[in-house]
Amino acid sequence: MKLIIVRHGETVENKEGIMQGQTHGKLSDMGLRQVEKLAEYLKNEKIDLIYSSDLGRCKESLAPLLQFINQKVIYTELLRERTKGIFDGKDSKQYHNWMLENPRKIPSGGENAQEVDARVDKFLKENIGKWKNKTVLIMAHGGTKISLLKILLGTQHEHVNAVEKVSPNAAVTIIEADKENKFFITKLHHIKHLEEVK
Repeated sequence: MKLIIVRHGETVENKEGIMQGQTHGKLSDMGLRQVEKLAEYLKNEKIDLIYSSDLGRCKESLAPLLQFINQKVIYTELLRERTKGIFDGKDSKQYHNWMLENPRKIPSGGENAQEVDARVDKFLKENIGKWKNKTVLIMAHGGTKISLLKILLGTQHEHVNAVEKVSPNAAVTIIEADKENKFFITKLHHIKHLEEVK
């Protein structure tokens, strides 16, 4: 089993410091160039299954790759980014200022990290049984990519601190399972394919 886990390309909102959460977002010019390079990088992978967050920025990030790979995409709400509730779509400074004043609270309508992990865990439990001997692409977000890696890898591995950091846009992480179904990292937050993107 081989899992290729990717974060969507840079969005206009990433660039402008907007808290996206579960708003759709739109790729920036840089993001569009990133996902073109991502598609070139992944086009020769023998991908058997593709899963993606159903948010627009992930759909837009997959579009160039789907010109090379003839697979139906399974879109799911379970891979959506963590919602910050009333702060989704707002300037991220507003959220960070609110958090400084309310460090132990969750904004109205928002999720905590455990709820995101539970959502991602549900996604894995519903689907991982179909992935034996397959190469699976998962298009996700910075937060849900962290949740995926934490759940699949556990906490006893050499990359534990790096896994907890938000991946760069359009970065590729590859993990594989050994005969005992223990996962190991072969690429972490790989961005070499983006070197020419300016």
